[in-house]
Amino acid sequence: MEINDKLQKEITETAYLNQENTFRYRPIMRFFYQKHEQAENWLYKEDVYEALAPHIPNYTLDECQRDLDFLVSKMSLSPVQDTENANTLDKFKYKNFRYQMTDYAIEIERTTIRLEELVVKVASLEPRLFERIKAYLKKVLNISDMSENDIYEMWGDLTSDFDNLNHNYQDFIKKFHEAKTEELLQSEAFISKKNELIRYLEDFIKEYIRHSKEIKGILIDITEEKVTYLMDSLVNYQRKAPKIRPDFDYAYLRQVNLGKWMSLSKWFISSKGPSEGERLLNATNNIISKITKYASSLIELHGNMVNRKEDYKYLCHLFDEQTTLEDAQKLGCAVLGVHIVRHFKGTSMLQSDSIIPSLDVEPISIKINPVKRGIKIQSIKEPIKDKSKEKELLLENFQREEKRKREILTNFIANSKKELTGQVEILPEERDYIFRLLEKSKRNLEKEIFTGIDPIFGKKYTIKYIDGRCQLKAEDGTFEMDAIEIIFGG
Repeated sequence: MEINDKLQKEITETAYLNQENTFRYRPIMRFFYQKHEQAENWLYKEDVYEALAPHIPNYTLDECQRDLDFLVSKMSLSPVQDTENANTLDKFKYKNFRYQMTDYAIEIERTTIRLEELVVKVASLEPRLFERIKAYLKKVLNISDMSENDIYEMWGDLTSDFDNLNHNYQDFIKKFHEAKTEELLQSEAFISKKNELIRYLEDFIKEYIRHSKEIKGILIDITEEKVTYLMDSLVNYQRKAPKIRPDFDYAYLRQVNLGKWMSLSKWFISSKGPSEGERLLNATNNIISKITKYASSLIELHGNMVNRKEDYKYLCHLFDEQTTLEDAQKLGCAVLGVHIVRHFKGTSMLQSDSIIPSLDVEPISIKINPVKRGIKIQSIKEPIKDKSKEKELLLENFQREEKRKREILTNFIANSKKELTGQVEILPEERDYIFRLLEKSKRNLEKEIFTGIDPIFGKKYTIKYIDGRCQLKAEDGTFEMDAIEIIFGG
């Protein structure tokens, strides 16, 4: 047996398991682990307090903060200051933290859960996980045609791939906020690995962009009935399997599975704020920008150490060869930059992202009007066109159409009594006229009839409902309504 430093090192992460306040520490760590299993890794102290306050008598928010500080001091939790929502100096001073379980704490909590006879699966992540998740979600669309055994296997593969995807993303982002990573990015040895790391990130983001839109569409097409059928099938499958524990909590199993499904949906579909996938895209783009920034700084720092005396001599020689001041100014703009710079701010019309190289983006031209009052834009004067013939033609067409409609309606009301029951062949103009009469009529509550004044001919009319139904068949469709009787003039 070899006794080394690792074997003799104290494991401070287990301190919360045997303390005076263990009855509070363990529920906190279990809550973090349950959220971790549901792919929600970062939590605020308010989230912890809302979950534990109903179960711990007289528990206050200050005690919750002290408990979290203790767990941080024992390296069970790792805090990160939330600077995104700190829009004032006071909020930044008070340091609103988000907490995440450390790797040791996750494994320790898994061990405690194994003691409670629960099983946790662990797998690895590949760039093809987006494609595999999309394939599994397509099966959910036709879940009614699958057996419970196939549904259980599909669910295990889906949640395993999603957990690997989410855990790898969280771990990778967390690594870039560690002090060792910051130190590595600022070292000269990092320059040789820059391109390889950027290529890895770009490949991962390309896979997300290529599949995320289709995955989002599939999740939207999956109805609540199909999600309920999925949850019921998973519970029924577990009920058929033999259990050592007779008091197995199937309700908790359903809650965990439903939480995983909601986490999967929130990963690709945004509800209140950006989705986790969109955060992944923004975080990865920020990492690429940070890598490029550090690399440029290192290259510039390395270049400043080189003696550039000969370069300066060559530039002086070029300036000496210029014959006019204008040529010297042009050369100065090329070498030293533009003396007067104007910045224009507006909405970008580029349909691209940071992964596409700048040289591949097509140039666009934007017309800019002057804002000075002394400068006026010359307007183009055009003569007034005579449109009297077009107006006369429109008027004639309108009058002709109105005359035709009036003749149709005159024939319709020629008989003072019109009974609409059964199937009635009717013109669209006549049908619209009946609708207008129904809309303008006033109800007489005593006699259960409707009366009104015809808006076209000015005649008084009465509408009575009779037994049966009526189908008004016109060339553009059939409208079904209650049978009525229309009496004109009384």
